Amino acid sequence: MTAVPRILDELARAFGAATDVTPAPGQPLHLLLPAMDLPDPWRPSPARVLTTWGDWPSQRPLFFIDQAVVGESGDRPRSHSLAYQLGEPWVAFSFAFAWSGHDPVRAVQLWMTRFVTERS
Repeated sequence: MTAVPRILDELARAFGAATDVTPAPGQPLHLLLPAMDLPDPWRPSPARVLTTWGDWPSQRPLFFIDQAVVGESGDRPRSHSLAYQLGEPWVAFSFAFAWSGHDPVRAVQLWMTRFVTERS
């Protein structure tokens, strides 16, 4: 199985659904996770998550969250910025975590720890 169907299949099984929304041939794989459960106090939950897989597995994917996501104080995650992807704004934010490996599910899980460790 090539990388694209494998990543799509693994993320769909782990997170309930994943859709290939890559805008054009030759562009990095863009996968939409339409209903990612977020931990309290982050809302709305579930929320949409967009991932882009430009140089996988050499580099971890890029992650974006629906712009409606806020914490208990009504704020977005720290160090965020709006990023225009697929014709709409998404929230990107800096979150460093060590990465190595070939497991796309683990990459998403590590990124999601941001919502566990941070409260707004």
